[in-house]
Amino acid sequence: MSKTEEPDVRPARVTKLLEKIFASRAQTRVVQHFLDRPKDFFNLSRIAKETGLAHSTIHRVMQPLVDMGLIKEIKVGQQIRLFILETEDNKSKILTDFYAQIRPLLEE
Repeated sequence: MSKTEEPDVRPARVTKLLEKIFASRAQTRVVQHFLDRPKDFFNLSRIAKETGLAHSTIHRVMQPLVDMGLIKEIKVGQQIRLFILETEDNKSKILTDFYAQIRPLLEE
């Protein structure tokens, strides 16, 4: 490594977390959907309809987001599941702050 190159100082676990959050375009679109509506509850069908993604895709990408603590799953009855952005989790707070700062730049 030359003197002008900076070493990669990102901790491996931060890199892995970013890879999990932005694992695919579909997952990124779902995360953005929740960040745009942080106080709304969604079922899988509504997420699919509003994002334009297939129901099967939504089903596949939701569990990793729930497992990471970014999205909160609420079971209503035996078959109904609702999802909302988990606002108490530190990862979600950081992601929400980041999105609030970068969103105006993306809209220019």
